[in-house]
Amino acid sequence: MKTLLATGLLANLGVSSQFFWLVAMLVLIVLEVVSVGLITIWFAFGALLALIASYFGLSFVTQVIIFATSSLLLLVFTRPLVQKYIMPHKTKTNANSLIGKRAVVTKAISEHAYGQVKVDGQVWTAKADNELELSKGTEVLIEAIEGVKLVVSASVSPNH
Repeated sequence: MKTLLATGLLANLGVSSQFFWLVAMLVLIVLEVVSVGLITIWFAFGALLALIASYFGLSFVTQVIIFATSSLLLLVFTRPLVQKYIMPHKTKTNANSLIGKRAVVTKAISEHAYGQVKVDGQVWTAKADNELELSKGTEVLIEAIEGVKLVVSASVSPNH
């Protein structure tokens, strides 16, 4: 019944299943080019497989099952691999690259006042993450960035 309904619907519209899948594939490819999200391309491949199934005379319902199953399988299993090798790798830039680095206090940091630290030749406003007082010359570890201020903690020597 579903096969007759789906096939009848396409026939009533004057569209063959081959034409339907070809148009679907082209639309999905255009959407992928516009969005560049590596999502609709897998559905375009699914439409291609359904198009091939239509040439073998499989029912429209079977074609839809092939489309849905292959699209989802491709999306789940191949998208992560393709993203890993094709999509640009995100690297820390600017201030975020400072997190985890060591700095030296150049202006004392207290519980009630910001101080300054020097890291990579640049001086930054800083506050202590645990409200400790850090005196000038103390080596600190940059824990985070809040706005334009570094959040630092007393650095522990690697020998301790």
